[in-house]
Amino acid sequence: MSARPVGASARQDMFSARSQTTTRREEQKSDRPDTRNQNETGGEGGSNFEGIGSSDDMLELEHVIGYTGHYWETLQAHPVDPTVYVKSMGSVVAICDTGDPHNQQFLRAHDMEISAMSISPSGNMIASGQVGTVHQPGYHAPVIVWDYATKKDLFVLTGHTKQVRLLEFSPDERFLAGTGDDCLLYIWDMQTGEVVFGKKFDEPVILFEWASIRENGRRASYEIILCSPGGGPQDDVRHCELSYDPVRAQWTLHAQNVNMPSGGLSRTYFSAMLSPDNEYMLCGTSVGDMLVFNLKNSVYRASVPVCSSGLVSIEVNAETGDVFCGGGDGTLKKLQGRDMRWELHGETMLDSKIVSLSIMAGNTEMLAATAKGTQYRVLLDDLSATIISTSHTEHITCTSFGSRFDVCATGDEKGNIKVWDLSDYATIMEVNEKKTGGVTCLAWINSTAIVAGFEDSFVRCFDATSGKKLWEIPSAHKGKITCVSVHSDSRLAFLVTGGLDGGVRVWALKNRELMIQFVEHQKAVTGITVDVKKPNLIHSVSSDCTFLTFDLIKEKRVVSHMVREGAFLCCSQRLDSEQEVITADGNGRLLFWDCDYATPVQMVQDPARSKCNAVKVSPSGRYVATCGEDHLVKVFDLVDGGQLASVGHGHSEYVLGLEWSGDEKQIVSVGKDACVCIWNFYGADVGVGAVE
Repeated sequence: MSARPVGASARQDMFSARSQTTTRREEQKSDRPDTRNQNETGGEGGSNFEGIGSSDDMLELEHVIGYTGHYWETLQAHPVDPTVYVKSMGSVVAICDTGDPHNQQFLRAHDMEISAMSISPSGNMIASGQVGTVHQPGYHAPVIVWDYATKKDLFVLTGHTKQVRLLEFSPDERFLAGTGDDCLLYIWDMQTGEVVFGKKFDEPVILFEWASIRENGRRASYEIILCSPGGGPQDDVRHCELSYDPVRAQWTLHAQNVNMPSGGLSRTYFSAMLSPDNEYMLCGTSVGDMLVFNLKNSVYRASVPVCSSGLVSIEVNAETGDVFCGGGDGTLKKLQGRDMRWELHGETMLDSKIVSLSIMAGNTEMLAATAKGTQYRVLLDDLSATIISTSHTEHITCTSFGSRFDVCATGDEKGNIKVWDLSDYATIMEVNEKKTGGVTCLAWINSTAIVAGFEDSFVRCFDATSGKKLWEIPSAHKGKITCVSVHSDSRLAFLVTGGLDGGVRVWALKNRELMIQFVEHQKAVTGITVDVKKPNLIHSVSSDCTFLTFDLIKEKRVVSHMVREGAFLCCSQRLDSEQEVITADGNGRLLFWDCDYATPVQMVQDPARSKCNAVKVSPSGRYVATCGEDHLVKVFDLVDGGQLASVGHGHSEYVLGLEWSGDEKQIVSVGKDACVCIWNFYGADVGVGAVE
């Protein structure tokens, strides 16, 4: 497989080899190395745009930043490759390298967020399951088995609905077990992809562990431990055997209850692992203790207090027998012992609930992930932890570039603002404004400061390096700030804000005094842009179906446009032609407005007719990018009459915002799935100089 592109700091080298390409699409495709995953539209998650801007065009998903921690054990180390780990991020399975943040590959076929994941003991297969899809009737939740070597799907396993909870490969990799919120347990044959066993329980199976394998004639029998609530605490943990019945010619599951204390032991189980000799099973519970079960006798042995807020994750070192426990309170502990005797041999504290633990090949380090989206490398010897990366865990509402091409900012609905270095995807700065209701919009002042609008009606400015709050404008509007734009040159420096109250206000950037306000929109202002040629003109759109232009010199509205239906949701401005303003609405229409004409001079219809949440014209002026509720990022070629040139499928929820880098070689998109997707755009060589 070809080497993947490097990060933003080295993009000049990455694209210099393509500077001699022609404008013909076929020649571009033959000249460009094929670094894309070949399964971008495979499986259940194939988009409706197959054949239109798919895996052979200008847009390529380079990197997905972060990890949400929404679902447990969805970050796992590869059992053979010492630097490789696999994580879920939205609907994408990302194969990452701890030594090289640019070395990231993607397995894409899901259309909803991935809720369960497993890697086979040899590392040859990866299984991923998802939340039930809302794009087809029935809320189907397919399980996809991937070939690690080829990065292609081997099987698409159907049957589950609502959500896949657990996936586990058998030790010999003959079978894959899957459980779901539909209370079903499926066991698939990994040679054929067929279901060999299925059973519906009264409640979802919350724990499933393969134990020992016993040779029994032509077909082996498999020892299994599972837990399915219902019928009282005595019925929770079951010791099972999966064996082949030659009379019935089918696999059967025989179960017996594990003997519990006579007084009962009511627990909700979060995690489980087997001891290296398969003699004991260790279970983490909701009360923060570790329960020890003897599998030989099927009997409960001990309860070991570990942490508070639940013992969420357990990992066992197969060589030393050390047990690592990740708690809901953020504590990570190393225990040594056996049966009823256990001792604490190390402890550290991470930033929040530990949702995943996985020992890396080489047996010297472990990966840990928390509910705050932070990923760590932890030394097994002394539990010293180093942060690999951080991320958003809530809906990301907006993104913005400053004057630097390799630095962007993102904001989420919980008031978090992060500044990212796209050369290594590290967090440069992080701000958390609690009790603000969330960040709604972002803009840069050059590359030194970030202006953010918040739901609490405040506008706040932060230093882009230190995160220090430089100033704020309280109660800038009645209600939340909906959009913000900054203009700064040698003659003019001002800030424009739009609000839920329908007002457009202009503030002096130097002292934040209100210069002028326009209150002509009847509903919320949804988009603002400063004219690219005449900065004294301010264009604004609103959900009241109006597009207005205000002149700061004349201090009045100078242009007014209106449509009968289709509320405007965002706007941008062309750099070519007559510098028309482009508006987007809830029906997926892009309308091109010339101030000299009462009606749109051009219309481009999104093929999906889905709601458009953001529209941005590229720096060269040739392309316009959109995103919306169909989970896709789309690029239209304005020179080619607004034809759809490229489609990117990387998000698993609504895409809420996007932005071009200043060199037009990358697009950053953000969405409700808490993903920050970074796209390489290979049309820059065509677009530069093409528009006059």
